[in-house]
Amino acid sequence: MTRPSPAPTPGGLFVAFVQVALSGIGGGLPAHTRRLLGDRGWITDEDYAETFTLASLTPGPNAVNLAAVLGMRLGGVAGAVCAVGGILLPGLIVMLAVSAVTVGQGAALPGWVQGALRGAACAAVAVMLTAALPVLRVGVNVRGGVVVAGLTFLALGVLRLDLLPVLLAAVGVGLLIHRPRAASGAGAAGVPDA
Repeated sequence: MTRPSPAPTPGGLFVAFVQVALSGIGGGLPAHTRRLLGDRGWITDEDYAETFTLASLTPGPNAVNLAAVLGMRLGGVAGAVCAVGGILLPGLIVMLAVSAVTVGQGAALPGWVQGALRGAACAAVAVMLTAALPVLRVGVNVRGGVVVAGLTFLALGVLRLDLLPVLLAAVGVGLLIHRPRAASGAGAAGVPDA
């Protein structure tokens, strides 16, 4: 029988997000966040999908937004500050070190570095898909989710329409589909129909 994980502290969130940042090479920070926090019992796939969606729709880098929102949910303002600090610190240290070493090298990176980056780019695609799968699983179970996702993909991916109007239309459709309904005779508790 496994013991439940203790509730996260701001310090625990800082350490967790440093671990996420160190393992998130290739742009997979959201996927590593879901795995690490899920393994600790701090979030469910539904919590992650909701938070990832919110982080993706707000301005700024998704990983930082995700850290801020999850940190706030799990540890208040101190948790948000520690989670954001944890996600940013390793990358900041590495980028300062790389910049210090390459400052006199000119604009072009050495050929072996360029080749390594091309290989890593292929792996990054798979890592990003890993982050999207829990959101897709939750979206399939939402009323109209498959249709809204399909139409949004068609509008953005195929027709190359601007993001903001498509996003506003998708949010409007979501609000229309999931508008609050009057409680039916089945439930005095006021639970809306599914």
